Amino acid sequence: MKIIAFMVVLLLTSCKNDKMDKKVVTHKTIPITTSSEKAREHFEKARFLVQNGINGNPVEHYEKAIKLDSSFVRMYNFISMYSQDDSIKKQNHQLAKRYKHLVSKEEQMLVDATEFRLNNPDDIYEAKLFELTELSPSDKYLHHSICFLLFRKNPSLAIKAGKKSVELDKDYGSGYNILGYAYINNNEFDKANEAFDNFIRCEPKNANPYDSKADLMLKLGNYKEALKLKQKAYKLDKSFDWIPEEVVDIKAKIDSLTNK
Repeated sequence: MKIIAFMVVLLLTSCKNDKMDKKVVTHKTIPITTSSEKAREHFEKARFLVQNGINGNPVEHYEKAIKLDSSFVRMYNFISMYSQDDSIKKQNHQLAKRYKHLVSKEEQMLVDATEFRLNNPDDIYEAKLFELTELSPSDKYLHHSICFLLFRKNPSLAIKAGKKSVELDKDYGSGYNILGYAYINNNEFDKANEAFDNFIRCEPKNANPYDSKADLMLKLGNYKEALKLKQKAYKLDKSFDWIPEEVVDIKAKIDSLTNK
């Protein structure tokens, strides 16, 4: 699975004069509060790239979105949720908190959930995000985020969220991907295989589904199938530059088993 390493997002301190009114009603999906429609588009493009493991440049979209709307809470919160760098998480969370009063109740709950997560790194329940699903039950991205946050720490609970995301959209490739890894970590390998097959169905020209299924095949000791899938992924996207080394290792493993 491709995990994108995030670069530092510029620290912007100015607040736009045209503040948005607070939303007081609940929504079936979480609103994206911004003063700029173009900023919203960059947010959605970045989210697609990150969640689908596509080798675009999400940082470019982060920076463009924030340049257009320096009080863009959803963008800051997204970065603080998905970044693998603790300093970037904290920096962007502080910015989200600064402008939290400008956005909807649901978006404020996202920020509160991040605050709890940063202060309680051993938490394995994401109770605040599950509470948010009661207000925004049709938000597939929210269910995906819960699955992403828990697929290592609490795979059985991650599966609950991941299944919901693909029930809402049966063609949600990224939803199947993270669900597949949750199944692997829960030792439900047949279900993981089905999830990755659905990921391939949804995004046959994306390298990531083949790379993900190859990881499952390696886990199961099916090295020949893993080799085919890794080679397929690399053929589709040469930027998956870790694959050639993996291919060498897989071939060596196949040779060692053949020569026993």
